[in-house]
Amino acid sequence: MPIPTRYDAVIAGGGLAGTCLAIQLKRSMPELEVLVAEKRPDLAPHAAHKVGESSVEIASQYFRDKVGVGDLLGDELPKFGLRFLMGGGRKLDIAERLECGPSHFLYVPSFQIDRGQFENALVERARSLDVRVENGVVVRDFALGDGDGDHRVVIEHGGGQREVRCRWLVDASGRASLLKKKLDLAKPNRHNVNAAWFRVDGPIEMADWSDDLHWRARLKHPRRLSTNHLMGEGYWVWLIPLAGDRTSVGIVADDNLHPFAEISSFERAMEWLGRHEPQCAAALRERDDPVMDFRALKNYSHDVKQAFSPRRFGLIGDAGLFIDPLYSPGSDFIGIANGYLTDLIIRDRRGEDVSGRAERYDQAYRSYGRTYLVNYHRQYTLMGSAHVMTTKIVWDFVMYWGGVALLFFGDRLCDEAFTERVRPIMQRFASMNVRIQTLFRSWAAASKDLQPRPGTFIDYAELGFLADLNKELEHEYDDEALVAQLEKNLRLADDLRLEILTEAAGCMPSLADSALETPRTEYLSETFAAMRP
Repeated sequence: MPIPTRYDAVIAGGGLAGTCLAIQLKRSMPELEVLVAEKRPDLAPHAAHKVGESSVEIASQYFRDKVGVGDLLGDELPKFGLRFLMGGGRKLDIAERLECGPSHFLYVPSFQIDRGQFENALVERARSLDVRVENGVVVRDFALGDGDGDHRVVIEHGGGQREVRCRWLVDASGRASLLKKKLDLAKPNRHNVNAAWFRVDGPIEMADWSDDLHWRARLKHPRRLSTNHLMGEGYWVWLIPLAGDRTSVGIVADDNLHPFAEISSFERAMEWLGRHEPQCAAALRERDDPVMDFRALKNYSHDVKQAFSPRRFGLIGDAGLFIDPLYSPGSDFIGIANGYLTDLIIRDRRGEDVSGRAERYDQAYRSYGRTYLVNYHRQYTLMGSAHVMTTKIVWDFVMYWGGVALLFFGDRLCDEAFTERVRPIMQRFASMNVRIQTLFRSWAAASKDLQPRPGTFIDYAELGFLADLNKELEHEYDDEALVAQLEKNLRLADDLRLEILTEAAGCMPSLADSALETPRTEYLSETFAAMRP
C-alpha cells in the first residue's frame, strides 16, 4: 500500500498530547488523514520516566469521553485524591504533621497513570482508527504554506528524509518544540521554580513512617494510592505510585528559597531531602531497590506567544505552555488545547473560515494559563504555613471544580455564544481569586510562627460544599442550568471569601481594623477551629 504524501494533519510527537489529539480527530471525523511522527523508535517503557503520572478531573473526563479510552483507564491505578502533609517543623514523625486529604474516594474518579503503559495503548488505539503512527521519525523542518496552501514538512527516518504536505501542522514534541524555536514563539513567565525527580523500583509506604495506630487506621484506603505531597516553606515533594509497585519521587522548589544547585544531581537531591524531609530520605536510603533514573529541570515553567494560529498550526502539551505540576494540571491543559484544536481542524475541513476562531481560542487558552499562574507565582512561601496553605488548597479546589472544570465537563469551551454569555461570571471568579491569593501571602507572613495541633486531619472529602462541587461536575446541564450552577458556585466562593478574610484578620491587625463584612456562612468554621493552635 503506498505511503500517503498529503495529510489533513501532521502531528510532531506521539506522546500523550499528540496521540490523544490524533484519536480525538479520527473519532470526530473518521475521513481525516492524520500522521503522527514519533521520534521514539519502539514502545515506551512501562512506568515511564515522565512528569505527569497523576491526573485529575478534567483529564480523566477528557480521556474517558473525548478520547474514548475509558476502558484503558481501567488498567490504571485509581487515585485516592491529592493528599498534603504539612511540615510545620514536625518532620520526624509524619503522624504529627497536619494532613489535608480525603478519607474516602470522591465522586468523580481520577487516576495514577503509568505513562508508558497508557501511551502504548493509545498508539494501538490510534492505529486501529487508521491513524498513521510512524516510530523512529523526527520532524526536521517545515515551511508554512502561503494563504490557503499546504504546509511542507521534512521528516527524517533511518538517516533518510522525505517531504510530506499537510493542511495543519501540530507540534506535540515537548520542550524541544521545533515550531516554537523556528517561529520565535517562546515566552518566559515570572514563575522561577525548579524540579528534580526519579523513580524507585518498588513501593514506598508512608504507613511505615509512624507507629501511631490511629494515624494508620483513619483512612479507608492506603495513603500510597494518593498523590502525596510533603510540604515545607518554598517546596513540596511528591510520592506517586506507578505500575509494578514502582514509585515516582519528585522535588519541586522555589529557586529563591532552594537554589537549583541543591537538587541538580541525585546525590544533592538526597542531601536536600535529608535536611528538609528526613523521613523520606531515610526511607529511600534503607531500600535495596535501585534508583532507576534521575532528571532535574531548571525553571520548568514556560509560556507561549501563540498556541493556535489562523495559519493552521498549533502547539500542544509541553510544546506550548506548562505552568506547574502542583494539583496535576498538565493533562488538563492537554484536554483543553486538544479540544480547541480538534474543533478548528474539523471546521476547517468542512470549509469554514476559522481564522477569527483560531485567534479567539488562542487568547482563551493562554488566558487559562495566566489564570492558573496566579495560583502558583509567589505562592511557594505559603507551603510552610499549614493553616494558610490548607485554606488555599480548599479555595483552589473551589476555583477549579466551580469554574473551568464545570465548563469542560459541560462541553462548552468551544461554544462561543455560551462562553461569551458567562464571561462576566468567569471574570469575577478570576478577579476574586487574584485578591484572595494576594491575601494568602500577607496572611502567611503574619502567621508564620503559628503551628497547628499535632496530628490535625482536615478531611476535605467530608466538606459538604466541596463534595457537592465535585459530584455536580457529572450532571447534565442545559444552558440555563449551567449558567445557574456557575452563578451558584460564584456565590459560594464569595461566601468563603468572607470567612477567609475574617479568619485571617485574627493575626492581621490592619485587616482586623478595616470594615470587614460579616460572614454569611460557616462552611469553614470547623476547619479553622481544627487548625488553630
